[in-house]
Amino acid sequence: MINRNNPMYGRCVKNNNLSSSLGLSIDEALCESASKGESSPALHLYNYAPCVIIGRYQNAAACLRLDRCEARGIEVNRRITGGGAVFMTPDQIAFGLVLPNDFPGLPGTIHGAFEFLASAFARALSEFDLEAEFMGKNDLTVNGRKIAGLAISQDREGVTFFHTSLLLDFDLETMLDILNLPTQRLLDRGISCFGERMTTIRKETNKEIDLETVIDAVHHGIEQELKIELFPSDLSNEEKKRVQDLCREKYENDDWIYAIRAPKRRTAFAERKTPGGLIQVHLALSGGAIESLMITGDYFSRTRDIVKLESLLKWTPAKISVIHQRLAQSGAETFIHKVDLPTILDLIVQIARQSD
Repeated sequence: MINRNNPMYGRCVKNNNLSSSLGLSIDEALCESASKGESSPALHLYNYAPCVIIGRYQNAAACLRLDRCEARGIEVNRRITGGGAVFMTPDQIAFGLVLPNDFPGLPGTIHGAFEFLASAFARALSEFDLEAEFMGKNDLTVNGRKIAGLAISQDREGVTFFHTSLLLDFDLETMLDILNLPTQRLLDRGISCFGERMTTIRKETNKEIDLETVIDAVHHGIEQELKIELFPSDLSNEEKKRVQDLCREKYENDDWIYAIRAPKRRTAFAERKTPGGLIQVHLALSGGAIESLMITGDYFSRTRDIVKLESLLKWTPAKISVIHQRLAQSGAETFIHKVDLPTILDLIVQIARQSD
């Protein structure tokens, strides 16, 4: 029973078989409501019709085989959280959680927030006698294999938004077919690599557990770990209207889905796989100075931090000492989760030397 006198309660919205645009719109509408103080915290538990959802800072054409997605009838969309492309099927639980930044125990850093969320999922998976732990950039693992991918956004004022896909079952072959893997040899290697790296609840338990059972376990695990009661809820009329607007203006709009973050005058490009994900630096030079700098990839960052980094070096002379000084003067230890400033500097310098 919900204790309405307990200030630690929120709402839980559940849905089934949503389109990518509808699922993402509901998530963002709940996030907006929480930011306004109208409804917080909020949990959204649902599953998708087959779709692939790319991270906030990715380019769709670079990470996906869009012709394969179209041929298979798989929707493509972009979420507001960072990270990499995720292939969603009805046998995966999609999870959106909105918490106020002053929620008890919620760390202010991206890494700390990831660990905070991972502990709640670990509690849920323990109901199936599975021991889960947080590893790497954003993975929740069981026996060393990824069972959930965690994502985060701290862009909206006053709230932290979590996105997660939890694997009940998975179509690995389709996922690798629609990812932008350049050769069949790499595809074959990918099947082997991903098969060893990923796992599912059904595989680990060797049981045909149904989706509702897992959704209930996640709901219960979140409540237990966060010490909060989440009562069943529908969207308000205002939220339903906002969902319609977001679908039309954003998540069904090609300008959002297929946006390409790259300078109009790109003269050089460099990329590197880092502990924080794939970092792709696009640099345009003019008269020996940095005319524009853009950073894409499957990383996690606050959008304001990326904008600050990209604007910080605009019109800076493309010299190692000057760039290093500007980055040092920023006072920031990092702009991107698990990516240090020397790595970014090295990529910029690599491009500048190529352009000489």
